[in-house]
Amino acid sequence: MKRLYTNLIVAILIACITGTSVNSAYALGLKNNKKSQTMTLPKNNKKDYSIENRTKYTNDTHTIFSLDDCIRIAIEYNPAIQASFYNQDAYKSKIGQAWANYFPSISAGLELSRTGNHYNKEIPPYYRRSIYNSTGYVPSISANMLLFDFGKTKAVADMAQKQYEGAQENTKENINIIIYDIKATYYNILFAHAQVQVYHDTVKDYELQLNQAKGFYEYGKKPRLDIVTAEYNLGKAKLNLVKAEEILKVAKIRLSKIMGIPEYTNYELSDEMSLNKFGIDSDEAIKLAFELRPELIAAQKEMEAAKMNLRAERRNFTPNIGIYGSYGNNLGSEYDVRTGQIGVGLNYNGLNIVRIKKQVDEARSTYNMTKARYQEVKDTVYYNVKKCYTELQTASEAIVMAKLALDQAKEQYRQVTGRYKAGVGDAIELKDGENTYLNARLDFYNAILNYNVTAANLEQEIGIPLKKAEEKVIDITREDL
Repeated sequence: MKRLYTNLIVAILIACITGTSVNSAYALGLKNNKKSQTMTLPKNNKKDYSIENRTKYTNDTHTIFSLDDCIRIAIEYNPAIQASFYNQDAYKSKIGQAWANYFPSISAGLELSRTGNHYNKEIPPYYRRSIYNSTGYVPSISANMLLFDFGKTKAVADMAQKQYEGAQENTKENINIIIYDIKATYYNILFAHAQVQVYHDTVKDYELQLNQAKGFYEYGKKPRLDIVTAEYNLGKAKLNLVKAEEILKVAKIRLSKIMGIPEYTNYELSDEMSLNKFGIDSDEAIKLAFELRPELIAAQKEMEAAKMNLRAERRNFTPNIGIYGSYGNNLGSEYDVRTGQIGVGLNYNGLNIVRIKKQVDEARSTYNMTKARYQEVKDTVYYNVKKCYTELQTASEAIVMAKLALDQAKEQYRQVTGRYKAGVGDAIELKDGENTYLNARLDFYNAILNYNVTAANLEQEIGIPLKKAEEKVIDITREDL
């Protein structure tokens, strides 16, 4: 009978250790959860892009990057993105921590003891042995496991799940922001390249004009003032070229920093700024933003997590039902005593009605706050999408107007150059024509830059890349510039 009693206790302890409760199936992922409507991020990004597996970029190697290359490198190397992945993994671990309430809590120990009686020295030795103390060690093990807590653990686990999904959306939003920074900086580099080319062409033109002014002066057709003016114009053009080259270098350093390879600058960009229209209207853009914008979805998950927290706090008024067992054996002693205990209990852990009531009030206020924040983010997304869409239409029209102004400035410059070569025009007229043409070229490139950056901004506000239409804002060739 004693052996049967001992085996029964050990069986109860094994059952606790293996976690055979129904709720532990949730913790082990054996139950199917509702499908999330959010997009799934690639798994284990931080492991796939570990330092050991990364491509080494050194300035000894020259590379040509497309826009997609820059985005891919940023996702691999940018430390802010990697931090987001680690952060979401930390939130994921909280789901398991919540379900751990349904797994057993085990305690074990080993006690060494010596017990006995005091005796009088006058007692004969053979009597002393019968009353002398004994030495032994007492191993013990006990376990407690929650069976049911009226949904408190599930509510906490559901809250942790929503927080994890929110962290995933925050990761997407961080990637979304960095992609916009990549695109904006990429387009600015292309603009800086165009700016350098404009000033380089201007330097060549002023060098030619200086030679012409010297030739006219030698034949007495023009005053020396034309030479001085041409030298001044050439010096200013060279200064502008130096500044443009510096702007280009700084832009490349910024792009390298965003990509996560700040020391690497020995690369060129392969793509050009786009002039394609986007096949989307304002209402569709807003609809997509409400469905896909990570920041908005994250605010929604935060609201849902607060709702789960409110549910968990309300259920703190309910008790817990659990199973417990313990076993001990006084081994090695004179008295071989085995002890055991099994049972099922219903208990409250530190029940304080006033505290629970206030915690419920706090959770309700937090939930209401997150609902208001969700609406605020939604209104902001709506405003930003409408604003960016309007700016994109304006930027499209600005390209057409800038091209018209460029054509007029180019024709004016052609005429004043011809007049000066024929000896009819003067240096001031020629300078005005050159400056007008130069500014018109820069304005046109700037209009294209603004159009591309605005499109990237709209993509950020929506949360996905926009599909480009085949139709272009305007058709141009190299000769048009």
